[in-house]
Amino acid sequence: MPYLFLLVTLLLMGCQSKLRVTEADLKGAWKTDSIYRYANGFTERKAVQNDADNIIYDYDGTGTMTMRKEAEARPVRYRVINGDSLQYVGKTGTVLSSFRILAFSRGKLVLRKMQEPLFSGKNQLVYEIRRFSLARQSGK
Repeated sequence: MPYLFLLVTLLLMGCQSKLRVTEADLKGAWKTDSIYRYANGFTERKAVQNDADNIIYDYDGTGTMTMRKEAEARPVRYRVINGDSLQYVGKTGTVLSSFRILAFSRGKLVLRKMQEPLFSGKNQLVYEIRRFSLARQSGK
């Protein structure tokens, strides 16, 4: 099953024209549906339950994203680079996290985050792919 998820994601990447996502396109409250982790040939896929533990990522469409979980809310600046990459930026302009936008369509978003290798040495590939769905439009 994890291989099917990876295959579908790769097919989406290969068959899709160049993405041109803007900050405004991301407007809305997004929830994580599933997380796929790849580390040097080992894979793990996790479905995220619809409960209070699921963080909501609320993009305002103008460069501020607020992570919400229960009564807690943390705003972070974001920017879209070249229409296919997303960055979260700190108050001083420091890049906090970077993602590649693998797929975007109405109500669906797929992001990949490259991660640090688990061990020292070369030829390591470690990343995480998160699938999101639109929980609600902002302002509704």
